[in-house]
Amino acid sequence: MAKASNPKPKKSVRAPAQPVRLHDAAARSRANQRRRQKFSRHMRRFESLLPDAPVARRIAWPEFDLSPALRFARNRLLWVSVLVIVALAALVAWVHTDDRWFIYHEDVHFNGLSYLDADELWQASQLDGWQVFWIDADEVRRLLLENPYVADAQVRISQVGAKVTVDITEVRPVMLWTTDSGTRWLRDDGLALEPRGETPPGLYAIIDAPAAATLPGAASGSAMAPEVLQSAQALVNRLPGITTLRYNAIVGLNFQLPDAGYWVYWGDDAEVEKKLNNLAAAETLLRTGQAEGAVIDVRFDRPYIK
Repeated sequence: MAKASNPKPKKSVRAPAQPVRLHDAAARSRANQRRRQKFSRHMRRFESLLPDAPVARRIAWPEFDLSPALRFARNRLLWVSVLVIVALAALVAWVHTDDRWFIYHEDVHFNGLSYLDADELWQASQLDGWQVFWIDADEVRRLLLENPYVADAQVRISQVGAKVTVDITEVRPVMLWTTDSGTRWLRDDGLALEPRGETPPGLYAIIDAPAAATLPGAASGSAMAPEVLQSAQALVNRLPGITTLRYNAIVGLNFQLPDAGYWVYWGDDAEVEKKLNNLAAAETLLRTGQAEGAVIDVRFDRPYIK
């Protein structure tokens, strides 16, 4: 009997393993990429609907090169200059803040006063509290000359010690003017002033009760017409024996001749030589008996005897 054959068991053939994991990973990667692309498309569509936002720019800060300054600071001359400037600034501040550089009543001295008062002139000078370096001597003089009794003022300023010295020339009257309002001093420019102090002796007086010789346009008795005053001064200089001068609006200046008794109408103008010649001619006529009268009028080209 034939041996039953013992068939060999067949080897099972295994199918090759499928790359499941690699396939899944690639699929997931592609899926993720598609999602990202879809999200990017949505974001671009959304951003397109938004207004444009300003582009942020980086602020550029200025660049400083300190090397020149450092080199300059190392220069000794710079520090010397800085010290000098600081010292000058301190000096200026001291001069403009310390009371020793300011003018007060006790720092001003007035010379040449007889009837004027120093306090009155101090007020007129307007010097109180002024810094000595800022005082203008010409301006102080101008202020003092506004006082009608000041003929001149010379101002000297000493910065060292902060002192001011003023030499005052007081007005001296040249004649007197007697009106119904009283007797006033006459300055050489004709301005009439109330007497202050003692009236100098030997002054001639012009008697003019209604103040008819007042300067046209001026207040009555405040100033005499200059031509009247000049004529009177010329007259008394040439005929010093005259004791009294009078004035009226019709004949002007008039007076009585000393030792003769004749009354003379002199007038206003200053034609002294012509008038003296007329007066001498009239006196000759009266002395020789060629004319008679009590009044000699010398205002015209020839003398008239009345």
